[in-house]
Amino acid sequence: MISIDSFISTIIFTLPGLLCYYWLQWLGFVPSQKHTPFEMLGISALLWLPVSTLTLLFYNFVLYSKGLFLKSMGEYRTIDYVLNLKELQSSFTNLQFVLVFSILSLVFSYLVARFWVQGLFPVFLKHINFIRKEKIKISQLSSKPTVWEEIFITAEEKVVKIVKLDKPEESIIGAIRKASRPLEPDRNITLDEIDYFTKLVEKYNPLIKNVFIDTKAGIAIYLYHPKYIKNAQHKDNASPTPIISPSVSE
Repeated sequence: MISIDSFISTIIFTLPGLLCYYWLQWLGFVPSQKHTPFEMLGISALLWLPVSTLTLLFYNFVLYSKGLFLKSMGEYRTIDYVLNLKELQSSFTNLQFVLVFSILSLVFSYLVARFWVQGLFPVFLKHINFIRKEKIKISQLSSKPTVWEEIFITAEEKVVKIVKLDKPEESIIGAIRKASRPLEPDRNITLDEIDYFTKLVEKYNPLIKNVFIDTKAGIAIYLYHPKYIKNAQHKDNASPTPIISPSVSE
């Protein structure tokens, strides 16, 4: 049976780091593989430091020092400054402090995750790629952790042709509406306007930008260049016998 001290220690040393880890995932910073429980523990410990530091600084020097913490509850300054881990653990016997600490951890874990994704990571990646390219002469890292995410998990519209490697004569063409996230067990894609884009590609043969080959699943996904797809649509709309898109006809 879990003791109170173990439960409190779990909250103190895992909650802020786990919150930050999941914020990173929700903001699009997805790892290339699933982590083991031991790896998750290490990641949570690393992320715990900046989140908890900001949380305690805000509590000590804003909520507590300015007389805001618990003042409205008639319990003003019933909790002292939290300056070390022992004081932090003892403070968790106060439910109001647990509530405030959890809320602040949620806020600061989001801020830390966003600062890393938008601010620090681009600088970090640029520095790493400079060393890889100029110093040790190897290929640079992509801005995304997986090829699938780099090609398919983007905001721009994409028209693709999916074929089987063993049966290249069989294919399906359409615009991607949804694609699986990188860590989902299966790679699934939802396609729209299959009939329209099949006829458009057969009629104008637009340029192919990328080809994604999944050797495990035995499929190839041809990604058409968006510029050439738009040019083909403009040409077709101006032609005497245009292809009618289902979304337009509705």
